[in-house]
Amino acid sequence: MKKILFLLLLISFNANAEDSFIIKNDGSKANIKSNSFRVDQNKKIIYYKLTTNDSEIKMSFNDFSSVEFGVNKFKIYKLNNSKEVKGYFILTETNDKTLISISKPDEDEDSKKVSYEFHILDNKNQVLESHFFNNSVNQKNADLRGEIYLKIRFYFSDCFELLKRLDMYDKNNSDINNTTILRFFNSPVYQKCI
Repeated sequence: MKKILFLLLLISFNANAEDSFIIKNDGSKANIKSNSFRVDQNKKIIYYKLTTNDSEIKMSFNDFSSVEFGVNKFKIYKLNNSKEVKGYFILTETNDKTLISISKPDEDEDSKKVSYEFHILDNKNQVLESHFFNNSVNQKNADLRGEIYLKIRFYFSDCFELLKRLDMYDKNNSDINNTTILRFFNSPVYQKCI
């Protein structure tokens, strides 16, 4: 029985390892440990560990195109043909639209402010809609956070799993500042809707 359990754990680990990878700009693929991936949005760098090594590796946004790890997908974009390279988590994608998001803590170490943005892209990575907000508890940001569900629902009305997940974080009657929705963006789960 112990041998069977060990074998199942080994198969599960290998399946997860193969599901977590980086696609580099040269087209090569590197398998990574899914729990080792992290992003420094300010420095435009990612950190990860290969499945075959425990040393942490850092890589510039300019050196890779995408990362898939666990239930997350992170991709590099040059929005609206800009020269600036930015990294975003993909929340969902259909045949003709993609919802991407990123959060960025304030660079001031004493600040608890986190800025968020999401974009809805067409199939040519042109921005159809953008939305910027932060975690500040004031009326302006509460109103901005209150608009999120309607915008996403408008563009992704057929993505039932996405909307079901978003519903869990949508307006809560006791949450007058609409801060519950921040948890949706703090855990950017990728859901394919094709």
